[in-house]
Amino acid sequence: MTLGKLIVAWTRMIRLPILFLCCFGAVVGALNAAVFLNADVSLFQIFMLILAPAFLSVGTMVHNDVTDLKSDKVNRPYKPLPAGIIKKKTAYATGLFLIFASIIIALFVNIKDGGGLNWNCAIITAFLVSVSMYYNYYGKYHGIFGHISVAIGVGAIPYWGAIAIFPNELLLMLPIAVALFFLEVGREIMVCAGDYRGDLKAGFRTTPVRLGRKRSMHVALIFYLAFIPLFPLPAFDWTGYGVPQIFGSLYLIGGSLLAITLVLTWLLSYIEVLKGDEKRIWTAFERYERTGTRVMIIVFQVFLLFEIFY
Repeated sequence: MTLGKLIVAWTRMIRLPILFLCCFGAVVGALNAAVFLNADVSLFQIFMLILAPAFLSVGTMVHNDVTDLKSDKVNRPYKPLPAGIIKKKTAYATGLFLIFASIIIALFVNIKDGGGLNWNCAIITAFLVSVSMYYNYYGKYHGIFGHISVAIGVGAIPYWGAIAIFPNELLLMLPIAVALFFLEVGREIMVCAGDYRGDLKAGFRTTPVRLGRKRSMHVALIFYLAFIPLFPLPAFDWTGYGVPQIFGSLYLIGGSLLAITLVLTWLLSYIEVLKGDEKRIWTAFERYERTGTRVMIIVFQVFLLFEIFY
């Protein structure tokens, strides 16, 4: 096997879009918190903000491929592990090292800037590691709790970024984390609806396997719709409970575009499900749910970046 082929295989395994989403989201969360608090963020802190989520993201994705091997042999036999390009033991050891290294990095994220050890960030990172390991080795086989565990990790991205730099501001990014959590539960159900045949054969007890594809999509829509009234919270304290108004109009525009995308991609996927052509269903879910919604989440993060300068 050539070195170039091996590099390509590892590049595919680390999921560059997800890696970018995690690192970029953490940095954006930290910078928005810094602007709100009128505080500074050093280059060293930004470096650590990128490194820790990168290690955690890559480690969990590699481990996810290890535990997804049975399903991928049906759904995606071309991936590095089912194709035999990367050995299962190598992937397992690499993922484990990266996951636990992310906890150590989180602990030292503020060490150069006189902040000492960041125990809050390290504890949250360890919690996210536990959640990801639960999902990889148990949750994905057991319906809604598996989807919830993934959603906790996604929702925590901007929250983690803020805590990494401001460890005592535990509530600052909580509203957006909750909104993203609901979004991601729905998205995970939709992604699993696309993987229905392979997951069924592999014995994964996802929500679509338990409820059927169409009924599970109805559940996913409920979570998508729940995102719509939740995401404006950090821009308007309409609850009256003193929610920090961190974001403004650009955030609302990005959130609105994301909400529209969620409903539209759900509708386009559902139309194909009603038609019953399995090949077209697979293509629709890959295009709209796995790719389309992920791209729009990154676009949403770009709007969060613009908020810093607005």
